[in-house]
Amino acid sequence: MNQLLERPKIPNGDHFSGMQVRTISGLDAQQIADAKRSIMQDFIQVQANITQPQKDKEGMHGAKYATLNNILSSIKEASKGIDLAFIQQPLMQGGKSGVVNYLINSKGAIMDFGAYLLDVGGSKPQDAGGALTYARRYSISAIFGIASEEDTDAQEYNNRPWFYPPAEIRAIEVVYSSKRTPLPDVYAKALAGDELAKQVIRAKTNSAKVKIGIRSLNEIYEFNQEVLKSKDEEREQIEKENEAVKKIADDTSQKDNDPFNKIK
Repeated sequence: MNQLLERPKIPNGDHFSGMQVRTISGLDAQQIADAKRSIMQDFIQVQANITQPQKDKEGMHGAKYATLNNILSSIKEASKGIDLAFIQQPLMQGGKSGVVNYLINSKGAIMDFGAYLLDVGGSKPQDAGGALTYARRYSISAIFGIASEEDTDAQEYNNRPWFYPPAEIRAIEVVYSSKRTPLPDVYAKALAGDELAKQVIRAKTNSAKVKIGIRSLNEIYEFNQEVLKSKDEEREQIEKENEAVKKIADDTSQKDNDPFNKIK
């Protein structure tokens, strides 16, 4: 599971969801503005120049993917003549391995995409190295809009179970406000009207597991609504019956207290 790290607010920094754009120290206000504007323009241009790399490797489940070398070659080719470079800083933390991704330019601007960490899954150095390579490939592909694997999401979605039990749903996390958050918490915020939560729940890029988790929550929510409706109807019926009994009792009481009822 990937993990986004908390980062402190930095002077001269602009924040876009999990991304932070800042500059090196020593620049005046105009230089800061020029540096940020330049790196954003060049980043957009490189993305436009990207040629999707060849998917020449086959994974464990038969899906083909592009190697890290092919992905980096595509990015470098698209960046020729453009004032933009990337850094993938390796990071190990709490049994996880991954990278912090940066884009930089010569004017002093830095785009910080934060950390992308994966569970190592073993005690061997090769396990940490494999997680690092995987994190580098996935994160840099996402940054530059590269489809590094064949799209098997629809097939995976259809092959998954129709419904997850609550315990499994609770274990599913999504990125909400730059933090890994349990899916049910974000779903509840969406129901309460939180616009960011709604965007997260409706995102077409959600994984198959997240989509099935959302579908399961929808099923649970609709079931609860039916139960509440049934209880409301039952309560209304009981109230009607109580009113009818009370009316009969009141009528009987009035007859008993009517002196004319005693005259024969």
